[in-house]
Amino acid sequence: MTEHPGDDGEDQWAASLLFDRNPPRDDDEEVSGGGPEAMDADEAAPAAEPLDLDTPTSSGQETSGTDTNAGAKKAAFALAGALLVAIVLIVGSLTVFRRPDPPAPPNPLPPSITAQASTTPALPPGDGDQAVPFTASANCPAGSTPAQALTDTSSDSAWVCVRGASGGQVDGQVLHIDLGHSYLLTAVSVTPGWVAKTPGGKDEWLAHRVVTRLQYDFNDDERTILTQDTANTHGQVTTPLAHRVLASRVTVIILQTSRPPASPPQPVDPTATTPPGFIDSVLGNANGPLPADTSQTSASAPEPGQDSSDPVDATFAVAAMKFLGHEPQ
Repeated sequence: MTEHPGDDGEDQWAASLLFDRNPPRDDDEEVSGGGPEAMDADEAAPAAEPLDLDTPTSSGQETSGTDTNAGAKKAAFALAGALLVAIVLIVGSLTVFRRPDPPAPPNPLPPSITAQASTTPALPPGDGDQAVPFTASANCPAGSTPAQALTDTSSDSAWVCVRGASGGQVDGQVLHIDLGHSYLLTAVSVTPGWVAKTPGGKDEWLAHRVVTRLQYDFNDDERTILTQDTANTHGQVTTPLAHRVLASRVTVIILQTSRPPASPPQPVDPTATTPPGFIDSVLGNANGPLPADTSQTSASAPEPGQDSSDPVDATFAVAAMKFLGHEPQ
């Protein structure tokens, strides 16, 4: 087959369009066909390795590492922000929903108001003994006066108790004393008979029998009992206790009453320490006979079980009673 010169140029042009390279030339084919020259050319220009799209390049690896660190930092910042928000929410909820504080107790009354509201006046601190306030009650027959009159110091009154119906007039009446709370008691004081309590006041000494002997039963742990003899004294008689008694209630039993003496003994001054002299014992004192002579000046009383028509025997009277002590320390 005869080759035309024009055909060779057309083939090269077509190969450049299809393969984007120059078509093989005849001399290249001849060289590649074999020979030393062709082998040297092949070793001098090795063929390029194919491109692996799955294997990242060095520049691609550096880019990927940079992107990973940036994402970790963003995640750390996001986590820290969420933690901060959670802490703020927890603190806020504790502040809003915490249990409210209990209301403060009301202010106590001032000391002056408290003292006015108290029904039982408190004794001043210290060892000084004073009259202890108390409430008195008794179960005397009709015609008697309230036992609370024993505490009255502003008027001429007395506790007058009916001794029973005619023919059954006996002693042994019971008086109940309530101190309100426990006190340390050191002495008891009684004013037997109806004696005036105010200067120039009413004195009904001769109208009622006089309490001669009393028994005091205290509710302390030792159940102390005190027996008091008044000697029918026209005034206050104070008897000290053998020891201090911590008690809140006292039961008083009227052991004996007597007709009022016309010339009763006067109360003895507890501060006097000089015994009476011989002249005083013979002549007596200006205020009345000595207690030893009381039985000679007392009106005769009926024997037990014997009827008496004398109105003085129908009642006995006690003008006042006191319990001396102080608050326990």
